[in-house]
Amino acid sequence: MITTFHQWFIKVWYQGSNWKYILKPLSWIFYVFISLRILLYEKGFMKIHRSNYPIIIVGNIAVGGTGKTPITMWLANHFIGMGYRPAILTRGYKGKIGDIPIEVSKESNPEIVGDEAIMIASKLKCPVIAHPDRNLSLGYVSDKNIDFIISDDGLQHYQMDRDYEILIIDNERMYGNNLLLPAGPLREPISRLSRVNLVLKNVECEDVKNNNNQFRLVGKTAINLITGDSRLVVDFVSTKIHAVAGIGNPDRFFRSLRKSGLDIYEHPFEDHRKYKSSDLNFNDEHEIIMTEKDMVKCKRFANARMWFVPVEVQFDQNEKPWLLDIERLIKDKKNG
Repeated sequence: MITTFHQWFIKVWYQGSNWKYILKPLSWIFYVFISLRILLYEKGFMKIHRSNYPIIIVGNIAVGGTGKTPITMWLANHFIGMGYRPAILTRGYKGKIGDIPIEVSKESNPEIVGDEAIMIASKLKCPVIAHPDRNLSLGYVSDKNIDFIISDDGLQHYQMDRDYEILIIDNERMYGNNLLLPAGPLREPISRLSRVNLVLKNVECEDVKNNNNQFRLVGKTAINLITGDSRLVVDFVSTKIHAVAGIGNPDRFFRSLRKSGLDIYEHPFEDHRKYKSSDLNFNDEHEIIMTEKDMVKCKRFANARMWFVPVEVQFDQNEKPWLLDIERLIKDKKNG
């Protein structure tokens, strides 16, 4: 389950705990550090690695899940549908990748490459490269037959050049107490928003109000981990359900199930949890519903009572002028 340590930080960052005042001096030190680091890159004292391909960054400034990976997948799928060939770079968070980047497939080991990398590779027909050092990954894809690169996360990886930055915000949590780590959840100051090309908000369904830059994550179908059978989420309303979520914001997943009418036992775990079978041994016969990211690590010990809910990105408006900007960027760099 989520550790007391993690819960304590959530309280400090999002629930008004006075501990933020004690931690503030550390945040000032962190601010000096990141400001100096950015300055060194801007002035050329630290090397920025370039690429022949356009690089699109999908990231955030806050710790925790905001919807970066679903947007990365949606963006890649959009351009694949138009005939373009992207490659996706991912850190392989909490994996054990060695010195050489790994091209991920759906059969890859999540202990090695991480859960999100496998989830991406299993759903998209494009190269997915995992390694904490994005520059090594850039070199790895240099001989691939691709048109552009999407980096899932990487906003703070200033050693990697970028042509277009997309910043994702969780409309529920926003910036918490607006403070930098460790007193707050921010990796960079809020002023960073003014330097990105696009800000997208991850909102709840009822929050979307005719805004091209707002999206929601919708999961209507549950898929069985053993049989592959699918059922509508609303079909689980007749009984108690164990809801499992090891993501950045488990409450969002639990809330979506309740909005579908489900009666759930909540089981929040830390993000990128390395599950053991005992974690899901609830000593009853109730069905278990989890996120798609959790499924990647639970399928090795799955049973027929386990289901996962894949989500899809939905925008309120069909018109997305920023997609034209990205396509123009890809074409311009491709044509030299």
